[in-house]
Amino acid sequence: MKKLIAIALALTSIFLLTISALAQGEGELLLNLSRDFGYSSGTGRIQGRFSMRVSGPEDLQRVVFLIDNQRIGEDLEAPFSLQFSTSDFRLGVHTISATGYTRDGSELHSNEYRREFVSSDEGMKSAFKIVLPIIGVTFSVILLSFLLPVIGGRGKRSVVPLGAPRSYGLVGGTICPKCSRPFGMHFWGLNLLTRKLDRCPHCGRWSMVQRASLEALKAAEAAELERAAASQAQTPPTSEETLQRELDESRYLDL
Repeated sequence: MKKLIAIALALTSIFLLTISALAQGEGELLLNLSRDFGYSSGTGRIQGRFSMRVSGPEDLQRVVFLIDNQRIGEDLEAPFSLQFSTSDFRLGVHTISATGYTRDGSELHSNEYRREFVSSDEGMKSAFKIVLPIIGVTFSVILLSFLLPVIGGRGKRSVVPLGAPRSYGLVGGTICPKCSRPFGMHFWGLNLLTRKLDRCPHCGRWSMVQRASLEALKAAEAAELERAAASQAQTPPTSEETLQRELDESRYLDL
């Protein structure tokens, strides 16, 4: 019995604490600061256009937005928000906050942000320090992904027979403008707007190509077959083939 009473008391305490926390949360004013355009160092230094957004209890009717406890604007309708530019204020550290007013006249104070407003020149310099290394790494990865297959595949050619069916992969197929043979474009080919600089595995030459339709690729395969048949018809017989033909024909001669 005592255990049941203890469990009941514990559950009641948990329930009351939960209700108290929810009631406290409903009366809080939460301020969020987000960047719309400009620079933010991640360490408290900002420059450009930013938005202040406030959420609070359901009976919140009005929000006044403050910088250094000075009113810079207000919003009378949810969602409560206000945009400001750091260039409208002096450089240095500022405190950003908001005050809300409920239907019954209660006054609620939000959390605060302390941010250092910096000049546009300083913001650009700091942004370039962050962006330039990222651009350099990205460009290096793209360049390596293009050069390594080129160096590794130098002089190598495909041995796919004329007219043989083939898979063109996820990147798609194209037709070499040099040898007119279809091939699957390589993912490491250099993209240049609507075309791609790629190497034909059949003739080994580089060309600007673009993705061809399945019908065009099948037509190119059929054209390969026609060229293969024409080539075989024009090829003179070898000495072994000539000797074999003469032996076959000699069986019908009277000796």
